[in-house]
Amino acid sequence: MIVLRHLRFALACAQWVSFAAAVAAPAGAACAQGDGAVLGLYHFVRTTANAERSFAFYHEVLGIEIVRSPFARAPPDGPPPRIASSAEAGSDPLVWNLTNTKGARFRTVFMRAPNTPFGLELSEFFDIPRSERPANPWDPGASIIEFAVRDVDAALAAARAHGAPVVTMGGAPVGLPDGRVVLVRDPDGNLVALMQASPAAIAAAAPGQIVATRIDITVARTAASLAFYRDLLRLEVHASRRAAASELRAYGVDRGTLTQTPVVIPGVGAALKLLEFSGANGVVSPAPFHWKIQDVGSPQLQLEVRGLNALIGSTRTAGYRFLSVDAEPIERPFGRFVFAIGPDAELVEYVEPN
Repeated sequence: MIVLRHLRFALACAQWVSFAAAVAAPAGAACAQGDGAVLGLYHFVRTTANAERSFAFYHEVLGIEIVRSPFARAPPDGPPPRIASSAEAGSDPLVWNLTNTKGARFRTVFMRAPNTPFGLELSEFFDIPRSERPANPWDPGASIIEFAVRDVDAALAAARAHGAPVVTMGGAPVGLPDGRVVLVRDPDGNLVALMQASPAAIAAAAPGQIVATRIDITVARTAASLAFYRDLLRLEVHASRRAAASELRAYGVDRGTLTQTPVVIPGVGAALKLLEFSGANGVVSPAPFHWKIQDVGSPQLQLEVRGLNALIGSTRTAGYRFLSVDAEPIERPFGRFVFAIGPDAELVEYVEPN
């Protein structure tokens, strides 16, 4: 989940297929190295209501595998990684301070998706109140995991067989400039986009249904989000794009507007995209999320950073809040960790490795 992490990903920029290339989108700077505090993306995390059920969906539909904690001391020929039972869920005062979850127990599922240069992770909390509100694509603070896949029809069939509701209007993939795409929900109600990868990207990718992965965050105002990601964190931002009316159907929207803004994270390229909807399905004031980390669906970006003390100071000076108690980082032998809160309540973990 959140603390036992210090992955040094071996995939360099030239060794992976960017999401834009995988779906034949217009080319842009794929792996620009920002000159700010952010060095990379370790994991994208979502909190789940049931770790076994959620992992089964991603494994059976998309072939995502469970992996060991990067800090496990098990020998190479030891037993394969597994999901800890709910009875084995742990408790740690350091985690309580990091996540503001005093008294809670928690467990983590580390996952790796093919052709993806960052980790995916599930976290589950026990013995603490939590929200279980499914997100609409247009709700500020909602997140979407986008997977470019080898066969979108096969992936959709597998998702349907797993009981996944389809959000896209008409219940079938919609043709977009990037390729055919369909939006479904995982067992927690979280949004998952399946997009047909281009033939060239498929040919260049390593084996696996997933050819590339990207994270979308719905924002209330793009300008406010850019003040955080571009101005504070100094990440490169690509030009915004207004989606065509026909593209809205992919998100279950029949009227309104959508503005998309790619954000480049060093080492993983434009793996983050900001979505701003206006008037989606006639909703003038969509309900924003006020995420707590234990809430089902809570999106968490785990960023590798340098100069953590200075970054905490600049984040506070810019007026952003922290989830971690007193904005104090916790310390482990492998690094220091603290959770900030983004402009749309997305949780952004700063990790400074030793």
